[in-house]
Amino acid sequence: MHPPHSHRIIFQGLLVISGAGLASYWLVSSIYGMIMRRRYNQRRIKKKAEILQAKSDFHEYLQNNPLSNEEIEQILSIPYCELIQCLQKRELTPQKVLLAYQHKAFEVDEKCNCVVEFLYPNFDEINLNGPLAGAPVSIKENFTIKGSESHAGMVKFLNGPSRDDSSIIQVIKSLGGVPFARTNVPQSMFSVLSSNPINGTTLNPLALDRSPGGSSSGEAALIAGGGSRLGFGTDLGGSVRFPAAMCGIVGFKPTPKRVSQMGMSSHGRFITVDSSIGFLGRDVQTCILAAQSIWNSSLHNELDYFCPPLKFNSEVFQSKRLRIGYFIHDGSFTPVPAAQRAVLYVKSKLESLGHTLIPWEIPYSGREWLCLFLTCMTADGGLPLANNLKYDIIEPSLKRSLSVFHTSWLKRSLMSAYCNTIGNPEDTYFINACSTVYNIPTLTDHLEKLKEFRQRIYSSWYNAKLDAVICPAFGMAAPVPINTKSSFTGMLSYLNLFNLVSMPAGCMPSGIQVSDDDLEPLRMSKLNKKTTPSFSPYPSDTTWHRTVVDLQIDSFGFPVSVQVASAPWRDEMCLHVMSEIERSMNA
Repeated sequence: MHPPHSHRIIFQGLLVISGAGLASYWLVSSIYGMIMRRRYNQRRIKKKAEILQAKSDFHEYLQNNPLSNEEIEQILSIPYCELIQCLQKRELTPQKVLLAYQHKAFEVDEKCNCVVEFLYPNFDEINLNGPLAGAPVSIKENFTIKGSESHAGMVKFLNGPSRDDSSIIQVIKSLGGVPFARTNVPQSMFSVLSSNPINGTTLNPLALDRSPGGSSSGEAALIAGGGSRLGFGTDLGGSVRFPAAMCGIVGFKPTPKRVSQMGMSSHGRFITVDSSIGFLGRDVQTCILAAQSIWNSSLHNELDYFCPPLKFNSEVFQSKRLRIGYFIHDGSFTPVPAAQRAVLYVKSKLESLGHTLIPWEIPYSGREWLCLFLTCMTADGGLPLANNLKYDIIEPSLKRSLSVFHTSWLKRSLMSAYCNTIGNPEDTYFINACSTVYNIPTLTDHLEKLKEFRQRIYSSWYNAKLDAVICPAFGMAAPVPINTKSSFTGMLSYLNLFNLVSMPAGCMPSGIQVSDDDLEPLRMSKLNKKTTPSFSPYPSDTTWHRTVVDLQIDSFGFPVSVQVASAPWRDEMCLHVMSEIERSMNA
């Protein structure tokens, strides 16, 4: 039987209406997208022009307020803690110290493009009698400061200057710190490189063809270049420690919530691992001073009731012999030889001070905790980030992630199978992580796995009776090329571990540089040479390991960092071990 003629007419009519509706929707969406992209482009161009004009105005300000090179170098050469003593004794004025650092910071920015805004501090807002006594500090771009705009390289967040200081900026000013420069970040801060379409690319002062890492890119570059002594950044997956290691300086991530983040800029993500405000400096003592000043501040706890009122525990620094664990391999991602040698070198240095060093075997492999960390970072499926960048120019380092966020569950499954087949585990881990949490039951399951992971790590730590642990900073030894398109997520497992378990951790120079012997296993791997009595080739069995060889094979002479971690809320112990390493280097 055929449907009645009238039914066929109705059906055909519905098809025409549906088709017209879809076509209209597509047309309207296309036109709206075109209009929004044009508006975004106009706002981006306007902001870039404002930044250039502001830097030009600041250059004129410096020309009208000159200092001799001798005066600048004399002030810059004073270690931060000594500089504060000079300020307290009135041997130097805060205004002159600030001017010296402004001159140097401008010079470093011209070379590395690390500063997004030079500030004109009002000393009436600064407590010059505080423990920082008027010493300059630099601030990562995402710290909310009254009169400044935080956008993380995304046009969507160009919403005008902030009306208020975040709580940590209020605390810094109350302590006598003088925020004088705001520093660059990668777009969305969901990247370990150092570029965004508004502020451009930040370069590494150790080598201008290398990246300073991210996301506290500008902070690390400015400090390594000599334009600042104390900087503040944030660390969600290594964003303080990684750039510190890439630039050969010190970076410390406290236990989450130990430093207030109230009033900080937010980009609407749902992530199941906590961020921390951290400190960057050229020596460990600077980070200790920052921690001590903030944690002893009564205002810090008054502004944010969610920060535990824990005073700085100076008694930890009086402890004698410590029991310190170490590991040089996470069981999955093989560190380059220089990174392994750095750990063993620091181990010997700590042993020379009388401390006990024992191997620590983590009850998980690096692959397991990397997959868990990626799930934490993509618990919202990445859609909020994709929406934030919907009409924006996308940095190349983000395009791979966004392509996964925009795809369906079926297409992700096919992509995962393909990556697994061609031996690309990193992409497989990321794609699977994006599909792990998709409703309340899967979120509950994920949170239970995270809880179980933390408890097993804590139990292993407790049973080993550890005070702290040392390990590779990030698996590689030297900064990566500035425009690399290679993925090296696996190397970050050494950093991600301590975010997952909410442990304080810091990266610092180990005292060694990449040697020719460190590079020989990489060369052997590149040329497919066999083991010799002196050397064994670096692994080349996965795409990831082969990528590491390409990224590190020309890294001769770069300083190599090491990482230190301690139990949650034992931040002072981590800083103590870092200071012991620093003391052993100076002995």
